[in-house]
Amino acid sequence: MNQPLDIDRMHQPDATGFGGYRLLEPRQKYNLAFCTEEEIEIAEHFRGFVERELMPYRHDLEGGWHRDAKLAKDTIHRLYAKLVDFGVTKAILPTKFGGLGYRPIVRQMINEELSRADIGLATKVGKLHWAISVMLAAGREDLIEEFAPRIAGDEAWTACFAITEPAGGANVEDPALEYRTMNVMAREDGDHYVINGHKLWPGPSGKPENFQSQWLKGHLGYWVCAITDRAGGDDNVGIFYVPADAEGLDFSQPYQKMGFSYTESNTDIWFRDVRIPKRYRIDTQRGQGSKLIKGYVIGLGRLAGAARLTGLSEAVLEIVMNWTQNRLIAGKPMRERSLFAATIGEMYRAIDISRQYYMSLTAQVMRPEVYGYPWEAHMKAKFSAARSFAGDAAELVTNKGMQLMGSAGYAYESHLEKYMRDYKIVQLWLGGAERDRLDIAQGLYGPFKWAGDA
Repeated sequence: MNQPLDIDRMHQPDATGFGGYRLLEPRQKYNLAFCTEEEIEIAEHFRGFVERELMPYRHDLEGGWHRDAKLAKDTIHRLYAKLVDFGVTKAILPTKFGGLGYRPIVRQMINEELSRADIGLATKVGKLHWAISVMLAAGREDLIEEFAPRIAGDEAWTACFAITEPAGGANVEDPALEYRTMNVMAREDGDHYVINGHKLWPGPSGKPENFQSQWLKGHLGYWVCAITDRAGGDDNVGIFYVPADAEGLDFSQPYQKMGFSYTESNTDIWFRDVRIPKRYRIDTQRGQGSKLIKGYVIGLGRLAGAARLTGLSEAVLEIVMNWTQNRLIAGKPMRERSLFAATIGEMYRAIDISRQYYMSLTAQVMRPEVYGYPWEAHMKAKFSAARSFAGDAAELVTNKGMQLMGSAGYAYESHLEKYMRDYKIVQLWLGGAERDRLDIAQGLYGPFKWAGDA
């Protein structure tokens, strides 16, 4: 603490090679109160990989301006395979199963840095992280051991969670409904469960052959939220693993969307007497399924979304910073004019607050004996606050950035318009911004039910 200040270094525009902006380099933005020096080094290493291997292909992930589906699919599979080779998909898998055993804080750094290039690709990686975390939380090392050779191996596999149903987009996320509106049913039948019902929006989903190429080995399968009794309730819901090639699965064509055009292949899934072994029910204790859904599917899913939205926002800020340096107004860089400088400062402030909050909350997740478990209402409130704030920050940054760059930002070549299209779904999924705010209130002053409920 008593080291003399290096005044010369403080005034250098860049001494690290991270885009020229000291405040955006990992060693500045990632707080040692929440992570270690080694973890920051991992983030630096990964950021360099993102710059070299992913950033040049951002347009190709959508198939270019003309949305060439083959170009998009080839690019996604090729870059995803690079991420697998780099070790990203096995980052949080325990070392005894062949993984890297990184702490949750590294998972969020990966989410942020990867989302600078493409938030859809970050979400694709996140599906495997999601599956690992749910199985670890359930104590299902037997299943992790079964899947580990594919997760930790040299081949690239993808995975999917199936949550939403036609009865209502945010019904599963609403604790007051207690899963009473869920219709996908898992019925016991001897040594098996038989699953019937209809899910929509899960991704990446579709026919197994859609996920096979020279780069991608295949689809690992679906982690499905389903009830075991039509009455619903916390004791009658679970998470079930369904192999991608299970008999009785049927899929719609992928939805055509505003963003995430190809990185997330979202379809309907119909389960028609799909039989799975009983051991493929992830939760094994009474009420554990509800805790896993509330805490690890919804709660930590929102926290991961906060990190991804933060990374996307930082990418937009970098684009705007570079453009306003080269855009001259009366012979002076635009960003040096006070009006525009203030707007850029406002953008950075929102991003850094978003980052510090999700990092602080991730540190709390790693100390459940102190702060509480992820399924508890007060923790869910914090996850919701982190995602909703990061969503608001992304909305502010993309809109302010577009205003500063004008038609240049609106143009396809700038990348900014893609970030604007992509952030919105991350703000919407897992209940959306309004559900976030309701859950914050529920965590603050206790549960409440819809008018007319008993």
